[in-house]
Amino acid sequence: HALDYLLKPFDQDRFRKVLDRARAYLKRESHSDDLNERINRLLEEMHAGARYIQRLLINSGDRAFFLPVDRIDRVEAARNYVRIHAGSEAYLLRGTIDGLQRKLEPARFLRVNRSQLVNIDSIKELQPWFHGEYRIILKDGTELMWSRRYLDRSSDLFIRQF
Repeated sequence: HALDYLLKPFDQDRFRKVLDRARAYLKRESHSDDLNERINRLLEEMHAGARYIQRLLINSGDRAFFLPVDRIDRVEAARNYVRIHAGSEAYLLRGTIDGLQRKLEPARFLRVNRSQLVNIDSIKELQPWFHGEYRIILKDGTELMWSRRYLDRSSDLFIRQF
């Protein structure tokens, strides 16, 4: 849907012509309704909030498959990789824990320390520990520490509701 092309180097006259042409296009009634509709649709998408991934592509040996994120119990950092724990299985995925954390829904996955994320649904119990930290016991018996550094307002609210 290009109206014109502005190639370098250009002068003020050429720029004004392109700008006038764009303004004239936007003033036409039929196109302005379409444009308004598109802008409204984009605004609705922005207000709907961030969209988070629903599954991860896992390469395991000579096969690849999609792992639904709701099956993930916890994630731990392993240098330039992350180790995904899902049930009794563990998968290595290239990437950082920070990068994966941005893709996962924060209401479902908590960053509990520098190197671990936990699926809230996998937590069996929380035990207060020293200096405001918590010991997390997962349903599979795994024990993790929730460091004070990662206890923010939302996680504090979570503890009170847990």
